Amino acid sequence: MKAVVAAIGSRGDVVPFAHLATRLARAGHDVTLVTHQALSSLVDPCLRVIPVPSDPGALLAGPAARAVRRANPAALNRNRDIFARFVQSAQRPAGEALSGADVLVASTFAIAAVDEALLRSVPVVRAHMWPEYPGADEPIPLLPYEWLVPGPMRRLARRSLRRAEPYLGGVEGSWRRGRLTLVARHPVGLKTATAGSLYAFSPHVVPNLPSDGAVTGWWTGPRGPARLPDAVVAALAEGEDWIYAGFGSMDQRDPAALLDLLSAACERAGVRAVVQLAHPGVRPHPRLLYVGEGPHDELFRRVRAVVHHGGAGTTGTVVRAGVPSVV
Repeated sequence: MKAVVAAIGSRGDVVPFAHLATRLARAGHDVTLVTHQALSSLVDPCLRVIPVPSDPGALLAGPAARAVRRANPAALNRNRDIFARFVQSAQRPAGEALSGADVLVASTFAIAAVDEALLRSVPVVRAHMWPEYPGADEPIPLLPYEWLVPGPMRRLARRSLRRAEPYLGGVEGSWRRGRLTLVARHPVGLKTATAGSLYAFSPHVVPNLPSDGAVTGWWTGPRGPARLPDAVVAALAEGEDWIYAGFGSMDQRDPAALLDLLSAACERAGVRAVVQLAHPGVRPHPRLLYVGEGPHDELFRRVRAVVHHGGAGTTGTVVRAGVPSVV
C-alpha cells in the first residue's frame, strides 16, 4: 500500500504521526510523510519526507496564536491570513506526495492536504490527537477556554467552529455584477474524511467514545535506553521532592517573569522543579533545574508531579507514567 501521512501543527502534533509513519513503513508499506521542514529532525532518517516550508514555532510565537490564547476574536480576524498561509503551505508538498497514493492519513490541521486528496480521489483517513466528534465536551486547541463555560455553551462554540472551518485555509474572491463573491480556498473542515477517523488517545481518559471511528491509544515510538543527561539523573537522585514544569510549544513572551513565579511557587511548596523552557540565557534559580529536549517518559517516572500545558503527547506520557499532573 502506498500511504501518505500528513502532519501539520506543533511538535506535539508531528511526533505521533512520525511514529505512525515509521510503523507503517516497517510493516512493509510504501510511506511518505508530509510535514514541516523545521521539525524534520524529529523523524526517523530512514523515512521518506516531503518538507512543508511553514514553521509552526513562528506561528505559535506570532500574533495569530496570541489572539487564540487570549480569546480575542477581533485580533484573530485581523491575523487570519497568517494561519491561512500556514495551512496553505502544505498544498504543494501534499500534491507531490499524493501522486499514485492509495490513502492519505491526515492530522487535524492538514486541511490543504485533505483538499488535495479529495481533488485526486484519494481516500482520506482523518486522525486526531484529541476528542473531535459529536458529543465530545473536552477543550480543543482552537477553543482553549471551553472548560470555563457550561456544557451547552461549549457545544454551541463547537458548532460555530464547524461552520467556520472551511475558511481556515483562507478565501478567494471576485467581483461579479457589482457584488463581491468569497469562496473558501480549501472547502474542507477539521473532520472531513472519506475512509473513517482515528483517535490517538487512550479510551480510558475520556467519558464518551466516538461512534464513527477507532480509538487506537497513543502513538509512541520504540522504547529505547534512558537518555536523560547525567546532571539531571544525579540531581533527581539527591532525594529531594522534584516536580516537572514545561510549556510545550507555547511561546513565553516574558520567560524571566514566568521563572520567577515558578521559583516562588516551588519555595512555598518546598519542592524543586525540572523546567523545560526553550529560552537560553535565563538567570539561574536555586530551586529550578533547566533542561532541553529530552525523553519525557523517562523523566516523568522520576518526579512527584508534572505541571504542563495540556498538549496531547505530554498528557499521554503523564498518564502512562502514573504521576499526578496539573494543566
